[in-house]
Amino acid sequence: MKLNRIAAATAAAAAAAVIISGCGTAHHDAAGPASPARPAAARHLASAQAAPVKAQTAAVRKPAAADPQLAWLESPGGQAQATFNDAVDTLAMDLETEDHAPTAANHLAFEADARVVRAQAEKILATPRLLPAHHRAGYKKMLREFITVANLLQPGAGYGTTPQDYTAWYAAMRASNITVW
Repeated sequence: MKLNRIAAATAAAAAAAVIISGCGTAHHDAAGPASPARPAAARHLASAQAAPVKAQTAAVRKPAAADPQLAWLESPGGQAQATFNDAVDTLAMDLETEDHAPTAANHLAFEADARVVRAQAEKILATPRLLPAHHRAGYKKMLREFITVANLLQPGAGYGTTPQDYTAWYAAMRASNITVW
């Protein structure tokens, strides 16, 4: 799924979970049990008609093959991605706040949130089981781009200027436009 569409996918996952958990409806028109008083041919016909219905009922009870994107969201990697996305959203809000009200407190808030983004990206990169099976290279590139952004937002020798911050931010946002699962 596209990383910048995680909210829509989360809603879809919740809907799928409701359907899979049994809140969906199914139509059952199972034939009644064959009566021993019926002739053998009638009992055979009744059981032959009931077999497809039983197979249908069993198919309804089994969840359909899970969408790989929804399976990814439920996996440890998908959960790490959701946490990472929340941290990136928080950082984006803090950058916007600091841009409109450049106080020391706002500046410190976005520096702290940048460290959180960097730590989460580094954790995902260091844990292979948290990486997606599809578009893994693009996902790693995206995480590295956000690490670059976080490094630019930290005081010190590599501290970025506003144009550098925006350049790095837009590069990270472009890199996040990938489909993973």
